[in-house]
Amino acid sequence: MKKSLLVLLLAVAMVVPAFAEKGEMSINGKLGLGLISSVSLNSDKDAYSVFKTDMPFMLGAEFFYGVIDCLSVGVGANYLFDTETKAKLGGDKPKGGTTNIYLAVKPEIKTKSDIFSSVYFIGQIGLSMGRCKVNGQEPSMDSGLYLGTGFGTIIKDVVLVELIFSSSNSTINEPDDDFNLEYSVTSLNIGYKFTI
Repeated sequence: MKKSLLVLLLAVAMVVPAFAEKGEMSINGKLGLGLISSVSLNSDKDAYSVFKTDMPFMLGAEFFYGVIDCLSVGVGANYLFDTETKAKLGGDKPKGGTTNIYLAVKPEIKTKSDIFSSVYFIGQIGLSMGRCKVNGQEPSMDSGLYLGTGFGTIIKDVVLVELIFSSSNSTINEPDDDFNLEYSVTSLNIGYKFTI
């Protein structure tokens, strides 16, 4: 489902009318708040649990290059600060976060508004490096797939406001079992666009 959304965004990018000028380069700095977030654990022994978490804060940066007049591609990274689950596991509330590095595609449409310069869709795919702490222990973890998709607007050519739905996957290695961990976050991001 998430992969098909990224394919759909790429297809939309090929047919939408302008904008994001060809050759334009920009760096975006972002701050975000996870409005809805949860962690799901699925072990090789078929145990499955979902834990809602407190709202995480996010810090991120992206670089974009306009390949054609309606499409930018780029790279980015974000850091979700550690946050606790709302439920206990083994007498303790697990705590964790993730760092994601990704490639991004951003189709953008210019508006005629004096305030909202453009609206855009965004698709992200990359590497997720999770962290967690349970009962004072930090288990060994393998990185996994990061997927993100969403939409946003640019205000007065410089201020970004966007809503991103993301999934960060990792594997927790235990001596007798492995756990697949998925950290799902719906975040509201605000940022600033620096045109180079």
